[in-house]
Formats: sequence, C-alpha cells, structure tokens
Amino acid sequence: MKSLKGKTALVTGAAMGMGKMLSTLLLESGCRVALVDINRDLLEETGETLSKKGISEAFVCDISDSTAVKELVDTVNTTFGPVDVLVNNAGIVRAKPLLDLTENEINAMIQVNLTAQFWTTRAFLPGMMERNEGHIVNFASAGGILAIPNLSAYCASKFGVIGFSDAIRQEIKRQKRKVGVTVVCPNTVNTGMFKGAKMVTGTKILTPEKVCKQVMKGIKDNQAIVAVPSVSVKILTPLLKTILPVGVMDSLNKALGMWDANDSTVGRSA
Repeated sequence: MKSLKGKTALVTGAAMGMGKMLSTLLLESGCRVALVDINRDLLEETGETLSKKGISEAFVCDISDSTAVKELVDTVNTTFGPVDVLVNNAGIVRAKPLLDLTENEINAMIQVNLTAQFWTTRAFLPGMMERNEGHIVNFASAGGILAIPNLSAYCASKFGVIGFSDAIRQEIKRQKRKVGVTVVCPNTVNTGMFKGAKMVTGTKILTPEKVCKQVMKGIKDNQAIVAVPSVSVKILTPLLKTILPVGVMDSLNKALGMWDANDSTVGRSA
C-alpha cells in the first residue's frame, strides 16, 4: 500500500497516546479516519481536534465485545465505506505481581490487548480479502518478545498478538490475497501507560511520534514487523534468548534492571 491518499483507516484506542498520534499521521497522509475508543469524553475531544486535520469521525465502541464490533462495522461502512487499514492499537496494562492481580484485571488485559484483535480482524478482514487490498496493524510490544516481572498478563497478551499476527499473515499469503499484516513491537513509549516505570539500562523512553512514523513506513512498505528500536528489539533480544541458557538470561535481565523496572509503575488514570 504505497499510497494512503483516499483510503479509509480505522484506529482503535484513538482517543489518546499512540492511537491519537497515528490517527494524526494517517489524516496528514490523506486518509479518512474512523476514531474508535471506549472513552467517550476523551474521544470527543480528540475527534474535535483531529477534525481540523482531515476527514474523521468518532465511534464509541467496546472492542472486547464481539457484538459491539459487528455493529461498528455497519456504522463505519455507512459513514465511510469499506475499511482499507485496520489499526489494532487499543491496550491496557496493570503492573503487579501475578498474585496481586485481580481476576478482572487479568481478564481485561487479555480481552482488550489480544481477544479484541480477533473480533476487529474477523470483522474487517473479509472485505479486504474480497477487494484483494488492505492492511492490518497489530500493536504488540517489546514485552511480547521478552517477558519481565510484574507484567505477566500484559506480556502474555502481547506474546499472543505476535503469534496471532504471524498466523494470519501466513493464512492471507496462502490464499494469495494482497492484504498486509504488520505487528508493532516498541519499547516503552511516553504515553503515560507506563508512568512511574524505571528505564532499563541502555534504553530510553520513546516518543509516540517516533514510533508512529515507523508504523506509517511499515504500512507503506508492507513490513511484517516494526520494532523500535529495531536492532535491540528485533534482532538482539531474540538472539540472546536463543543462545543463552535460561539462567544466564534471567541474570542478565536482573543486572539490566528489568526485574524491578515496573515496581513503581502506576500507569495513567484514563
């Protein structure tokens, strides 16, 4: 998908953070953008701001509810027509040891971060397959490649996103359809989601703009994975996990500060 001009994009979690930034860049590239979020007040504010950038419309939806997603398809199709670019960005985190997590917190992270991507993809992929054109962007995380303490449910959901993306990419290729799939694996991004977290040795917090510019390039170039920073997340981390014994890898994670990086994470209130 070399050009996005005139295409319709749908972005989940669009009210703030990465979703808002990516929606901005999509609008600036000439897309019509369906802004989807569960937070009505923030979504309305974002919708009003982004309406100055281009053609956009706000849609309140709980994407973890498969019935609500089916209804969303009809509403968006009526407003904009078929969706060409689906961005599964919505996500939540609760940074706690496993035994301190509530059942509701565990369920919410799995449902919003992972299961919802099944519902949205099942809803919008058939149209892309029929038209033999489109692109799906699934947000995972560096935490979907290397798990660390206090993020058991979050990392499990993000590992799942990577597996989900790999599987559907191959299913689409097998059917010889021209629909791209990109999974996004950034390190910690300055959106407030990991507010209070300590940065791991040798890393620095990323800006939403930096990551989203890489995502835009990933869409246009049909990249299977967008990792930020690329060398450490895409190459070095998987390589070390493969060649180092588990005990050595654990010791390395501890030495770099990964074991206590999220002890002080409070996240954002919204």
